[in-house]
Amino acid sequence: MVKQTMIITITPNPALDVSGTVPKLTPNEKAYVSHEMRLPGGNGVNAARIAHRLGAEVVATGFLGGSVGKEFAELLSQEKIPQHFIDIKGHTRSNVTISLEKSHEQTRLSFPGPKIDKVEKEALIYFLERSLPHLILVGGSFPQGITTGFLNQLIKRFHENDVPVFVDIPGKLLKNVIAAKPVFIKPNLTEYQEMTGKNVSKIKDVLKLARSLSHMVPLQCISSVEGGALLVTPEHAWYGTIPKLKVQSTVGAGDSMVGAMAHVFVKGGNKLTPSQCEKMLRTGLAASAATLSNKGLTMGTKASIFSFLPKIKISQLD
Repeated sequence: MVKQTMIITITPNPALDVSGTVPKLTPNEKAYVSHEMRLPGGNGVNAARIAHRLGAEVVATGFLGGSVGKEFAELLSQEKIPQHFIDIKGHTRSNVTISLEKSHEQTRLSFPGPKIDKVEKEALIYFLERSLPHLILVGGSFPQGITTGFLNQLIKRFHENDVPVFVDIPGKLLKNVIAAKPVFIKPNLTEYQEMTGKNVSKIKDVLKLARSLSHMVPLQCISSVEGGALLVTPEHAWYGTIPKLKVQSTVGAGDSMVGAMAHVFVKGGNKLTPSQCEKMLRTGLAASAATLSNKGLTMGTKASIFSFLPKIKISQLD
């Protein structure tokens, strides 16, 4: 049985992330890659990685299959992150990120992934129901066979058992999920626009729109709003920014934010007090900044996250 203080992260479509650097990319010409890295990736896995580094008890789950799935599990075990992935018939995907040496601009190739069948989905539900998590975090894109309907059933099932669900999925999928009332969502501004169908961009307009949805989602964190992030609850709102820094890579920055915020939420007893919410936003932004400061697919360390905490600027909007 999983301990009640545990965060279970679900990555429906994990990927083996392969990265490297090249001097330049020219169409129809071979590019020789250096600094190869191979890491287990996916939004939920990245969030688990950061929460684990901050001291949270975490179990990563999802679906893995084939030789790539075995390599994925082995790499994740090297980080000493507990895992319970469902073994599937299909093959886990690989994603490729290539960075330019001088500018650090990135080209990302994301593959669709396997098809998940009914038995495999039931195996995941069986594991979750036998567990006693304090929080469930769902992150990333969906493979074939996983739908928003499946996620809605999961959210409602655990909502009935007082287990909060954090959701960090693409905006086009998110719009079909908010009616199930997840406790937390973290779209960026573009995804929030996709989710709501509203072309808002200013802080005051995004805040007004978030207020209208707070009865369904009590914690909404919208990033990339005028250079910062909004955290909106039914009663309060905060706006936070990170200090100026040299961005080495954007991969995993949003996931880092979600993992850190989930850790603070659970550590604080799942409470939505003003001080707790402000701490969530501050820690989330610090984790994001720490990951932005690292090259390739390397994510922020505990020490770097803590070093950014006092540099985060937070203002209460209400």
